[in-house]
Amino acid sequence: MYKLAVQLYTVREEMSKDVVATLEQVAALGYEGVEFAGFFDVPQEEMKAHLERLNLCVVGSHTSLEALENQFEEVIAYNRAIGNKYLVCPWSELKDLEGLAILASQIEKLIPKIKAEGMELLYHNHDHELQVVEGSYLLDRLVEACHGELGLEVDTFWVYRAGVNPIEYLRQHQANISLVHIKDGTANGLNALGEGDAPVKDVLEAVDKLGLEWIIVENDDPSPSGIEDIKRSIAYLKAE
Repeated sequence: MYKLAVQLYTVREEMSKDVVATLEQVAALGYEGVEFAGFFDVPQEEMKAHLERLNLCVVGSHTSLEALENQFEEVIAYNRAIGNKYLVCPWSELKDLEGLAILASQIEKLIPKIKAEGMELLYHNHDHELQVVEGSYLLDRLVEACHGELGLEVDTFWVYRAGVNPIEYLRQHQANISLVHIKDGTANGLNALGEGDAPVKDVLEAVDKLGLEWIIVENDDPSPSGIEDIKRSIAYLKAE
């Protein structure tokens, strides 16, 4: 059975005001893990101490390729200190084969350096990477261009929004998938889990069958606040 984590970008407003109080609220709601999207100037040993006190596992950290290229040692040291294994490229403007070649070249240079540190590089998709170019999804072509060495953090909502069946995508690409994001929404925007039209229940069943350890709750546009949003989401998940 998978464990529940939250992508802290969902509670970025709260994190920007009080990191410790926000982590305490996340833990109190019943989440067992967190995925970072920035560390808000908290020193690594201090962050580690708070995470240990709250029994929160670090599932991943969204980290720009630019930070990995320009601040590699600092990025690795911080993530090692807090016990994180997965560094996740959170976004790119990948839209065509020319852009793919540039991005793949960037990533290929980083993968062996990151692996040498005992960590892995993953790619987090949005919907634009699921467009078909010359018979294949751009996201698949990116993995192929990196010789299968690039892992995936599949955002199932954006797969769904691209018109692709997220359950089938998970099944077909399970060899490359390390983490999964789950969110909900409609054509009008994003919602807490159970409040939109995405196939959330089917995704949960698929993740369970695939034996993945974590599922990560995320909402890019939470309402009325990040904490209230993830509170409704975990209530939905625990009722399932």
